[in-house]
Amino acid sequence: MDCQEIILETAETLLSRITYFIPFVIGFFAILIFGWILAVLVRKLLVKLLVLLKADIFSGKSGLSGVLAKAGVRYTFSEILAGFFYWVIILIFFTAALNLIGITVVGTVLDRILLYIPNIVIAVFILVVGTFLSSFLSGVVSAACVGAGISRANTLSSIVSVIVMVLAVIIALEQLNIATDLINAVVITIFASIGLAFAISFGLGSQEFARKAISDFADMFKKK
Repeated sequence: MDCQEIILETAETLLSRITYFIPFVIGFFAILIFGWILAVLVRKLLVKLLVLLKADIFSGKSGLSGVLAKAGVRYTFSEILAGFFYWVIILIFFTAALNLIGITVVGTVLDRILLYIPNIVIAVFILVVGTFLSSFLSGVVSAACVGAGISRANTLSSIVSVIVMVLAVIIALEQLNIATDLINAVVITIFASIGLAFAISFGLGSQEFARKAISDFADMFKKK
């Protein structure tokens, strides 16, 4: 076999491999383009739907918009939720495209991420509901304290708000399977410390009242 035949055989082999691989490359980019178009359409439709459902108004009343603003997030709740589903769709089609060309390692990692997404969705939902309940119960406690003439209404409503949010965060983290045992131990310690602080404060604040009550009872007994 001379040099020319070797070159021709190598070129034919290379051309054959390129010809075999071209459909996969075309399919790869076709899947990506289709997935991107679908993701853009879904994002736009979701934003419009959430605006019609007044999701941004709900997030504002629940206090979620204020939390996002403090975190430096400039997007509305509707845009964030629609953007989340946009990237989910992108990941799904990107995984499919990688599997098509035989890159299964990255595809496996992305599959695990996609399987974890429902937990993220549930955790976010828990935080949204927790934020709403925190704001609602805080207002109820504040109104009840004012109506009953109890001082420190703002302090008590803030305590209720913090407790509800802490519980919501705990439940969300448990849904994500993030160091649940350590979190539970820390939270139990925090609540126990708060309870002890209240007990001590109440005890110290009640000393004068108890002393006065005993003195009045003794005076009444002496008069008899």
